[in-house]
Amino acid sequence: MPAIFIGTLLSFVGLFCGVGTGVIVKIISSEVSLVTTLWYRFLLSLPFLFFAAFWQRGWAAYQIKAKGVLIIRIVLGLCGITLWFTSMRHLPLGLATALMLSSAIYVALASPFLLQEKVGPYRWTAIIGGLAGVFVISNAFSASFEPLIIVPICASLASAGLQITLRKLGKSDAPSSVASWYNFAGFLLTTCYIFLFDEFVLIAGLSLWGYMLALGALGALLQLSFTASYAYVDAVIVSTLRYLQVPLAALVGFIYFAEVPTMLQMLGAVMIVSSSIVIVIREFQKRSAGA
Repeated sequence: MPAIFIGTLLSFVGLFCGVGTGVIVKIISSEVSLVTTLWYRFLLSLPFLFFAAFWQRGWAAYQIKAKGVLIIRIVLGLCGITLWFTSMRHLPLGLATALMLSSAIYVALASPFLLQEKVGPYRWTAIIGGLAGVFVISNAFSASFEPLIIVPICASLASAGLQITLRKLGKSDAPSSVASWYNFAGFLLTTCYIFLFDEFVLIAGLSLWGYMLALGALGALLQLSFTASYAYVDAVIVSTLRYLQVPLAALVGFIYFAEVPTMLQMLGAVMIVSSSIVIVIREFQKRSAGA
């Protein structure tokens, strides 16, 4: 089987896992609290991640060299997933997804300062266009501005910091090992929160258990599939395909939740996705030229 086919297939698996996660979080939002949802998500993803890490590296799978960077990754990851789930619970699926995936814009904006990377005129133009898209989609200067729109924007900022951190971790530690430790830490921290504030709810009913099991499996598969796809195709293909999640999420939101985006939201989403794709392609070209 051609490598490009495998890589593309894995990218699509990750894409559908991301949309599926958002759908489940929205469906169960009226029955399960945010903290309880996160607790089950972390717990039920661990068997899949531990198995994948052990299968790849044996007992060495649980060794981490860059421990300080891992802690930063855990903090940013927990902030990102909490804000992401909050967005999915309260905002239209397509809108929340578009804003969440604007993280590439903030990575490019921060890269000259945090990664000492040069940003040329093409990427600066894309950054400005993407930020304009965020203002358009959020309708920030209108009387109908929705304050909750700030939540996915903050989630995308956390995701941008996470991407920068993962670039550093990827030089010293295996992605499956990092994912295992991150989810284990998330499980421990949400457990502590539940014991301190007594917010745990034992779910009942086969349908809810089915949703929770699916949430754990999708969470693990999302991380593993996107990571594995980089081994088969160029990063620019993986990153570009990921932006298909925006129209897919909007379509699912329309069909399943009767969410109808406004013209401004559609225009903003197009601006964000287009700018992000330009940034991804320019970064790939820059790295290829330096190779």
